[in-house]
Amino acid sequence: MPSSHQAWECVAELRGHSSWIYEVPITSDGMIASVSGHKILFWNLDTQELESVLEGHTETILSLSLSPDNKTLASGSFDKTVGLWDLETKNLICTLAKRKDPIHSVAFSPDSKFLASGGESKYKTADGQKTTIYLWSIDNRELIRTFVGHDLRVNTLAFSPDGQILASGSNDRTVRLWNVKSGKQLHVLEGHSSNVGTVAFTPTGDSLVSSGGGGIKFWSVRTGELQKSFAEQSEYIRCFSINPTGQLLAFEMHSGIEIWDLRSHKKLQYLDFMWPTSMNFSPDGKLLVSGDATAFTEDGGLVKVWSVPTSESFVNSVNQNLDQPELAAERQRIEALGYFDVGTVEDARQRITASIVQRQGQSKFRRELLKNYGGRCPITNCDAEPAIEAAHIIPYLGPETNHPTNGLPLRADIHTLFDLHLISIQPDTYNVVISPELISTCYRDLANQKLTLPQNQNAVPDRSALSKHYEIFCSKCKNM
Repeated sequence: MPSSHQAWECVAELRGHSSWIYEVPITSDGMIASVSGHKILFWNLDTQELESVLEGHTETILSLSLSPDNKTLASGSFDKTVGLWDLETKNLICTLAKRKDPIHSVAFSPDSKFLASGGESKYKTADGQKTTIYLWSIDNRELIRTFVGHDLRVNTLAFSPDGQILASGSNDRTVRLWNVKSGKQLHVLEGHSSNVGTVAFTPTGDSLVSSGGGGIKFWSVRTGELQKSFAEQSEYIRCFSINPTGQLLAFEMHSGIEIWDLRSHKKLQYLDFMWPTSMNFSPDGKLLVSGDATAFTEDGGLVKVWSVPTSESFVNSVNQNLDQPELAAERQRIEALGYFDVGTVEDARQRITASIVQRQGQSKFRRELLKNYGGRCPITNCDAEPAIEAAHIIPYLGPETNHPTNGLPLRADIHTLFDLHLISIQPDTYNVVISPELISTCYRDLANQKLTLPQNQNAVPDRSALSKHYEIFCSKCKNM
C-alpha cells in the first residue's frame, strides 16, 4: 500500500459478502482472505479488486487460519469439514473430515506443521460427554491428538509463539491451556461472564489474551492467573487483535473498534464500524483489517482496511479522543430529548459524540428486550439471563435498528442459528421454522413451536422485519 496515507485512514472497503465475515487473515504480500457463505474470497489490496474465489465447501465457512509460512490456508465449515488450500495455486489440497459437527475454529502452529480444529458437539470420552479439539499433522494429514475438557462449543484456538501450548476458548465461559505434545490440560482460566469469543498470545508468549463476556482479559501463561482486564463494563466483546510488536490492542466496542496502547494503558483511537465480527493486523503492522456482520443488507457484508501509525511519536500524539464528561453531557442531552435528532447536532465533534452514545445503547436494547419478554427466550423459554443475547431481526445498522420490534432475546446458540438463517419465524403465524440441516439434531423439537409474544403490543416483533428474515431463510433452504 502507498505510504502516503494518514494514520487510521480507511484505505479500502471490500463489499459484497453474503455471510458474517468470521475471519480476515492477511498474507505477507498484501492479499486479504475473507468468507462469503461457502466461498473464500481473495482480494488484492492494491487494486481493491476480487482476485480469486475458492470453492469446495458446501456450507457456510465459520473459520479461517493462514499458515505462518504463507503457503496454506485452512477453513472450517458448517459442512463438518476442514479444508486445506494451496495459496499459490488457490486449489483445494485436501479435506479433513473426521468430525460430525460444524468446525467453528481452526489454527496453525507457528512452524506450519500442525493444525488444531474445534467444533460444537459433545463426544463420549473417558471424562464423559465433552466437546473436543483435534490436532492434525499437515504433512501426512492424519489426526494425531485429541484435547478433551470443554463442555460446550469451541469458538477460538491459538498456539503460543514457541508452539508448545495451545489455547482454546469456549461457550462454557472458560479458556483452557494445553500441552501440545502430551495433550495434558495445563490451566483452566475462569472469569468471563459468558461465551469466550477470541484468544491470542502476546508476541512474547508470556501472556494470553481472551475476549468475551465481561470484556478482554490478560492471563499469565505460566500461572494461569488474571493479570489485567479491559472494557469490563462490556457485555460481550467478540473479537480483538494485537499488533506484531505487542504495543497496540484493537477490539470491538459499541459497534466500532477501539485502539489502545498497551504500554501506556491509554485509548488512542476509535474507528467507526458497524458490528465488527473479526479483525487482524497485517504481518508488518501497517494495516488493520476488520470484517462485519451486515451480510444481509443491500450492499452485503463489508471488510474495511485502515492504515496504522508506524512511529511511536505519532501513536502518542493521537490520544485526543472524546473524554467521559463530554460523553456524559451528550447522553443527558439525548435522554432529555427522548430521541436522537441529528438535525440538532451542530458540529462534527458533537455528531461523533452523539454517535458513540447511541452505540452504547446496545446494552439498553438488551435490557429492554429482556423486560418485554419476562427475562426469557421466546423460542426455548430459557430463563438464564446471562445466556440470553439481544438478537436483531434486521441486522444492526445504527441506533434506529435498536428498536424493540426489531429484536428478540435469544439463547446464545439460538441467536447464532437465527443469524445464520438456520432458524426463522414464520411472519404470519409466528411459528418457528428450522432448516433441513437441523432436522437430525436436537433443534428439531423447535419446529412449529409458537413464538412467545410479549404482552406489550408495542413490543411485538415487526412482521415486515420477520418477513425479510424469513425470505432469506427460505432462499437458503432452496439452495441446500
